Amino acid sequence: MIDVSTTIKAEQGQLIVKREQDVEGYLEQNKRELAEASTWRPYAGTNMKKVASIPMIVAEQWLKEGVNVFSNEPEQRRKVAQKLNSNEYRYLRTAPGQVGWRA
Repeated sequence: MIDVSTTIKAEQGQLIVKREQDVEGYLEQNKRELAEASTWRPYAGTNMKKVASIPMIVAEQWLKEGVNVFSNEPEQRRKVAQKLNSNEYRYLRTAPGQVGWRA
């Protein structure tokens, strides 16, 4: 569902790059998954659980803020967990509770 569009134009001597993504599908799917998530169920054969779905455009914005959702570094994992646990980004969650990372 990566449907990011890029528009590039020159305006008053500057190059303007605009990135957009329709995230409605992500948000609706997240809402459904959160409503259906009653208990902790790991993925088959693992101890992992899906707790969020982050649209690419949000991941790009977070990267500009110094938060890399693709990094395995403990500090970056803590930053992602902090974002996902905030009220501002609760709509990205697919499971109840707090997101925590173990280093």
